[in-house]
This record gives sequence, structure tokens and C-alpha cells, in this order.
Amino acid sequence: MSRGARAIIVGLFLVAAAAAAGLIFLLARRGWQCAALDTPVQRGRLIAEAMGCPGCHGPGGGQPIANPGAKGGEVPGWTGGTWMMWNRNEGDVRAWILKGRPEHREPDPGALIKMPAFEERLGPREIDDLVAYVLAASHFGVIPDEAAAAGHEAAYRRGCFGCHGPAGRGLVMNPGSFKGYIPPWDGPDYGDLVRDDAELRQWVLNGASDRFLANPVARRILETQVIAMPAYRETISEQELNDIVAYIAWVRRHPRSGNADAGAP
Repeated sequence: MSRGARAIIVGLFLVAAAAAAGLIFLLARRGWQCAALDTPVQRGRLIAEAMGCPGCHGPGGGQPIANPGAKGGEVPGWTGGTWMMWNRNEGDVRAWILKGRPEHREPDPGALIKMPAFEERLGPREIDDLVAYVLAASHFGVIPDEAAAAGHEAAYRRGCFGCHGPAGRGLVMNPGSFKGYIPPWDGPDYGDLVRDDAELRQWVLNGASDRFLANPVARRILETQVIAMPAYRETISEQELNDIVAYIAWVRRHPRSGNADAGAP
């Protein structure tokens, strides 16, 4: 075999190997994304969209529409202070979804738009998932840990939930990133990005951990992905940082299942 023929064969082999490696990576990325989406909150988000919830409550429950004749004048949003006026506990949230209202609330006969009951349309796990999503989207429930509660407020003020999802439990796609999304704080791959509190502090202060910045491939991905983690070093206090670290740890210890029997917060 001539030298030219061998070069062609080697070239074809390298091209095939590169294509195979690319395919394996794409399949792996698809697997990562499927795993990240297979949580109660993420499944609940898809169910909310499929059931038409954003049509009245707005995207993420944050843009409710007017409801002529209703006592409040609009369909209650899932976010903001008015949500607490409609729900005393997680059981009320579930009752709104299942029955159209909790038993202790009288019907609002003047409301043009009525809350539908989904108990005949959704199975038990789907109800649990939808409840989990609404609880996360509304940031519902008291956090008994003082530092974690302060961290939640600090993260809210800083806009962290815009990228990390409601209560830090969401999933926002991020083209150009290694896995294609911004991982939620309670996700299975959080530990791959943040090994300990020291690395978490580096992410918040510098926009990346020292470990990632020292890796040429990781650093290149960080520089080219669409959504970059901001560096808060000049704008965040040590107390705020401590509180956010405490809140993220609390989120990871308290997953949202939407199942009241599971003892979720």
C-alpha cells in the first residue's frame, strides 16, 4: 500500500473517530438533560404547560390575567404576597388543583373565570408533580432555618432564581455550555460542579471555581456559553454569601416531592 493510500485511510479513520466521539457526547448530553428534567418540579412544569395553567396564571405563574367580577379582580398569581392570601398550607394548593378550590373557601360566584378541577384529568403522580412545581414557583412555605431563610431572600434579591429556576430547583437551557443547561441546585449533577462550600463561594465571587478556570477545556466552555455566571465579588457581603450557601444546602436537604405524605417542606 502506498504512503498516500495509508494517509487517506488514517485520515478517514480520524474523521470517523471524531464523528463517533461527537455522537457519543451528544447522546451523553441528551441523557444528562433527560435526567435533569426527570424531577418532580421539572415534570410539574411540563404538566402545567400541558394543562394550560400559564393561560390564566401567566408564565411561571407570575403574570395573572384580569378576572372580571372576581373578588380580587384577577386570577391569583403564584408569586407575590397575594398568593399567601389564597393558601394557608400545601394542602390548599393541592385542593385548588384537585377540586378547583379548598373546602374552606366559598365559591366566587361573580368571577368570570373559574378555576378548573384536575382530579379527573391527572393521575396521582402527575398531581404530586404539579403541586411540587407550583410550590417551587411560588416559593411557598416557611423555611425554619434562619440562615437559609435569609439566603433565600438574598438569592431572590440577586436574581439567582432567574437562571437557577424557581427556588433554585428549576432548569434553564444554556446553549454552548457543557451539558446544555444551568444545573438546578438540587440536581444530581450539582456535585460535579461544586465539590464543597469553598468551591461554591468561588462560583459566586468569581463566576467560576478555581478548578474549572485551571482546566483549559472547561475555561473555554465558560467563556463561550451563552449565559455566564456573574462574579459578585464587588457587590455581595460576606453575610449574604454565608446565607446563600446555607440556603443552597437547605434546598439540597429538602427536595420538593409534592407529596404531603413524604414530609416535604
